[in-house]
Amino acid sequence: MAELTNSFEDMYKAHYKQLRNASENIIGDHEAAHDLVQEVFIKLWGKRDELHVILNLKAYLFKSVINASITYLESNKGKVRLGELKIESGGRTDSGLLTKELESKIQSALNSLPAKCKAIFILSRFENLKNKEIADCLGLSLKTVENQMGIALKKMRDDLRPYFQKEFFSLIFFSLISFLIKFIIFF
Repeated sequence: MAELTNSFEDMYKAHYKQLRNASENIIGDHEAAHDLVQEVFIKLWGKRDELHVILNLKAYLFKSVINASITYLESNKGKVRLGELKIESGGRTDSGLLTKELESKIQSALNSLPAKCKAIFILSRFENLKNKEIADCLGLSLKTVENQMGIALKKMRDDLRPYFQKEFFSLIFFSLISFLIKFIIFF
């Protein structure tokens, strides 16, 4: 039993931080993400006799945490927000208000996405997972992930369309533009 406990503790130490970060990026709450990951490990401990059946433990843990995060989003709709977005202003004082406004609009656009769509978008753009990896982690088809990303990107573009105007770009700085390009425009 001590050997099983030690290996479980090693597994926890090896995966906890990455799982908590993924959950926190999805639900935007550090403490809730910690609790969700803890619950996943507690459930796994309860199934410790079945661990030998799990072929890819990391994928199993990741999928469990993502699903728990999606469930959390769905049950706390309207109360959840993504963690603070930080966009560098490049030292320009005239862009500070525009930056704050854009951060707020991006936050709002992300929060308006359906829970699973938001999770897929965040896994792609914030966790840098490929569509195939997301599909494998969530047990979805690649086509479903691609469709959800398409929905998310269209919604984000539509919600943020005013910020793609020439007048806005003339006031804004390079790092903000590259942020928008990375997370909104390109797949």
